[in-house]
Amino acid sequence: RGVGGRERPLAGVGLFSYQHTMRIRVSHPWVLAVCARAIAAYGRLVFATARVRYLGAPPAELTQGAVLLALWHQNMFAVPLLAAPNAPRPLVGLMSASTDGRLTQAIARHYGIGAAVGSSSKQAVPAARSLIRMARAGNSLFLTPDGPRGPLHQAKEGASELARLTGLPLIPCAASAHPSWAVRSWDNFRLPLPFATFTVVWGAALSQPTPQSLTQTLNTLQEQAETGAVPLGRGRRAR
Repeated sequence: RGVGGRERPLAGVGLFSYQHTMRIRVSHPWVLAVCARAIAAYGRLVFATARVRYLGAPPAELTQGAVLLALWHQNMFAVPLLAAPNAPRPLVGLMSASTDGRLTQAIARHYGIGAAVGSSSKQAVPAARSLIRMARAGNSLFLTPDGPRGPLHQAKEGASELARLTGLPLIPCAASAHPSWAVRSWDNFRLPLPFATFTVVWGAALSQPTPQSLTQTLNTLQEQAETGAVPLGRGRRAR
């Protein structure tokens, strides 16, 4: 969304996915490091100038131990806002071993977010094992159930299966930002602008989650976040 609430297409820069970074091929380590630093710096500017509102209290599980967070791929910009404050171990996400994924990992490190290397479509078994090890070590995990390439807003089996294998509570969450740019990509990635208002909402932990129940819950939460993104005066200010 651009100034005035209108969505504007942008083939630009995202905070956590190389798919949205000027579509250049990053291969040399120093180029990767420079790109990651620049993107992370933009993210810090956005978060430093943002108003953040949480609709409702976070679920108790979020502050009691490790959890598995699930949010739609287009909302990855909000991952730093979802981690529990003062968590004893860093949040860990699934990121690929490709050049794209290495840039994603480098950006995430600037926010104190760890990586389990693999993919839900390639190297799925090693990736799952890595995530299970991270969970057993006390890390909270996050997944984008419709990633890495869609269909948009349709959860696949990975999140519910990982919740079963790790025993972690699966907590669906959603976020929106206004104003933001809509990126030309399969997920309609939303790039927040400086001085944006973020709205973050968590759902209750899902018992015996399925792709269908997760899809329905995430879509409901996303609608709540989008509805609460524009009007001010509701919720509490975190920054």
